[in-house]
Amino acid sequence: MQTEQELEQMVRTYTPPLLRYCTALLGSEADAQDAVQATFIKAWLRRHTLRGGGQDNERAWLYRIAYRTALDMLRAAKRAENRRPPEPAPPDPGISEELRAALNTLDPLDRALVLERVLDGMDYAALAKIHHRPESYLRTRYHRAKRRLATFLEKEGICHDP
Repeated sequence: MQTEQELEQMVRTYTPPLLRYCTALLGSEADAQDAVQATFIKAWLRRHTLRGGGQDNERAWLYRIAYRTALDMLRAAKRAENRRPPEPAPPDPGISEELRAALNTLDPLDRALVLERVLDGMDYAALAKIHHRPESYLRTRYHRAKRRLATFLEKEGICHDP
């Protein structure tokens, strides 16, 4: 990513999935919009750190920045102890209110892994680039998170697909 045209193309391509991802992580579309905007600003300022071109690297690089930005926002809100309940998220045909509540029981990394695997169809190699952790570790975290979600949904009496 070197030119403003490339940045504009990247913003058009990645804004919708990053907005959905950050909304699910933060629980607020307004906060997610701030996070996505900050992600693109950081990406522009750090464009020299993107190695090896290619869309997979660019996507993992942006998701890594978005994840870190959202995590920083969650930490700042917790430190300030002004954390209010998340604003109701806009209806997402892929995520029911029950599933959103179940996702919110997971810690941020586990929630991110589920969203990245299920909503965005990322493989473990991409997740390893985003989170700077071994694929095997992330695979284990993902499967444990899925089990916790299934247990929560069963306990709440909500049907789910195995």
